[in-house]
Amino acid sequence: MTILDKNNFTEFYNAILKGYSEDFKIKHKNDYLKNLVFFNKDRVEINDLVNLLESLNDCELESILMRIIGVYMIIDARDNNVKLDTKKTWELISNSILRIALENTISSIGSQGFLSIPLYKYDPNLENFDFIRLHIWDTSLNELMDLEKCELFGIHTHSFYAKSWIIAGELVNERFDHVLNSDNAKHSIFDVIYNDSLNNVNQHTSIAINKHINVEIIEKSRELYKTGDSYEIEAGKFHRSNFINQEITAATFFSFTGKDGLDKSIVVGPKSIEESEVNRKAIVNPIELINKITIQLSTYEY
Repeated sequence: MTILDKNNFTEFYNAILKGYSEDFKIKHKNDYLKNLVFFNKDRVEINDLVNLLESLNDCELESILMRIIGVYMIIDARDNNVKLDTKKTWELISNSILRIALENTISSIGSQGFLSIPLYKYDPNLENFDFIRLHIWDTSLNELMDLEKCELFGIHTHSFYAKSWIIAGELVNERFDHVLNSDNAKHSIFDVIYNDSLNNVNQHTSIAINKHINVEIIEKSRELYKTGDSYEIEAGKFHRSNFINQEITAATFFSFTGKDGLDKSIVVGPKSIEESEVNRKAIVNPIELINKITIQLSTYEY
């Protein structure tokens, strides 16, 4: 299967670099890897990239190439509706993080209470928006976040179609219906206002501001997903995802894409609260959690 074309590689490569620190992006924003990948070729397949990876002797270039292969596997599985080999993809993505210095990885905790590591961001416009992240849930992160705030503002919608692949552990995804201006409403719709660093991937702060539009939230389904499973969330549909077996770590690959329709991103919270601020804690060390997941997967039977 041909996966990369020389003519569109630069856009894909730049979207991969957005998952790294600014210094790393500046250092590697050149055509050197492109020349290696496409030496005497116009198109390459996964096996070509794997063979090149085995011949490299540069940790940072290895990291980029591992991430290119892993992300393309995720995109291919999503766009062609085929099962993702999460174990192989995890090996590539986890090693792409372990290969480089900690300060070159963007790793932060957001409003939903999980560690988020961006892997790929292509954003020329909303219709072609494509964003892929690694999410990790673990009780060791609790001390770094406001758990009460995560619970109060956990129900939300996305502007984009989303898909999640369970790498490890167990997650519950809850889906909700809603009734606007209901007399039984305990929640209100909140606007999320971001600061000026929005374009710095995963490094902005935001404030949720009460719009005083009452909304009744009605649970529609509660779905359990385990290692190897996947689930989808349509744009504009209310949901909340949490890990339930807190004795083990949970992790997912999570993608947003504008290719399957757009809607509003909405957060709901208690109608008694006027506003709430979310601060992303950038550069949370993910190494211990990554190693923990790898050990956890070594005992899992696929």
